[in-house]
Amino acid sequence: MTGEHSSNGTDRQPAGRPEAERNRPAEPEPRPTASRWRTLLTPRLNNTQLIAFVLCAALGFGVAVQVRQTHDDALAGMRQDDLVRLLDELTRRNADLAEEQQQLRSDLSDLRSSSSSREAAAAAAAEQARVQGVLAGTLPVRGPGIRLRIDDPQGGVRAQTLVTILEELRNSGAESVELSGQRITASSWILDDAVDGVVVDGVAISPPYEWVAIGDPDTMAVALGIPGGALAAVRNAGGEAVVDEVEDLEITSVRPLEPPEHATPAPANGDG
Repeated sequence: MTGEHSSNGTDRQPAGRPEAERNRPAEPEPRPTASRWRTLLTPRLNNTQLIAFVLCAALGFGVAVQVRQTHDDALAGMRQDDLVRLLDELTRRNADLAEEQQQLRSDLSDLRSSSSSREAAAAAAAEQARVQGVLAGTLPVRGPGIRLRIDDPQGGVRAQTLVTILEELRNSGAESVELSGQRITASSWILDDAVDGVVVDGVAISPPYEWVAIGDPDTMAVALGIPGGALAAVRNAGGEAVVDEVEDLEITSVRPLEPPEHATPAPANGDG
């Protein structure tokens, strides 16, 4: 009896469910669609948050209205005389600012003009110093010119012949001259040496004499070669001269600028 009852209890099946349905495997749950994703991702406001938002908006609006009303009340509470005085002060302040702006523009224009004048004056001074340095022999120079070599095997070329050559070079427009390494300027002097050769500005030089002159090569060469001129004097003294016209010569020798001992600038007319 006991074994039969146990067997019957084990094989009993729930009523109302067919055998095929009980043995069917469980189906997977459907995936959320795009609309369900939007629903899940959309923030939701509860009542408390909604009330807080409305209160904040109302408070901001009230503050703005209060500030505008306070400003309007301040002007509305002023008397007509006070309003006129305030308008006058604003007008005067505006005029002062306009005048200050005009003055600043004028100052800026003066500064620009002054700066341009200083730059022009500095450029003019630099150019004047350059010209004076070339003429005074205090700056190295380069340019077209001639190279003159004088051989003196008999020792007959003396200071006077060299001075004649220097005068011809200056008359033909030589801007810078050098004789055997010595820069020739307006204050230079040439004398005969007691032994052999000549002395230029206190420095003894000897043949062959080398002249370098910067200027128009054609003009200087023609001036030196005229009949009875400087080269003729060299040949008459037993010397030999060769002139070369060169497009780019360089004179590197310089002389220190010495202040004048006796001469001083004369006052301009009308200065007494």
